Amino acid sequence: MPLTTPRELFLHELADAMSAEQQILKMLPELQEEARNSEVREALQEHEAETRQQVENIQEVFRQFGETPETTTCLAMQGIAAEHQALHQEEPPPEILEMANLIGAAKTEHYEMAMYAALVQLAKDLGEDDAAQLLQDNLDQEKAMAVRVETLAREMGQQAIGARA
Repeated sequence: MPLTTPRELFLHELADAMSAEQQILKMLPELQEEARNSEVREALQEHEAETRQQVENIQEVFRQFGETPETTTCLAMQGIAAEHQALHQEEPPPEILEMANLIGAAKTEHYEMAMYAALVQLAKDLGEDDAAQLLQDNLDQEKAMAVRVETLAREMGQQAIGARA
């Protein structure tokens, strides 16, 4: 379907966000299993719960628009997942894998922040304040999780470097 109106673009981007979140939900159990640090595991479990809520928020926005999501694949998230799989081929030790997973989580959060910021603005431009608020809720969660995983990655990196010094 051609994208000829801001509404069509919004719905297309919203479907892409749905795809991204669904791909994340598929990756999180493996990341949780690979987490050795209890704080990392807890953050990933919290992220999974938040992601499920974000999917519900996206579904609610579609309902508000009287639409169903188009079937699409978020290629950006597919790329992040491929990076994770490629990392396994390098056979890093578990502590390095965990650090890399946190870096990947930070990349994911920043992509999601850009995605939701654009969706919030489009919803506002369309005069859809309720949709904008649901998407802002998602954006706020992504920002908080980005800080959390970046802090954990920094702490783990400093510990790893300190252990080798």
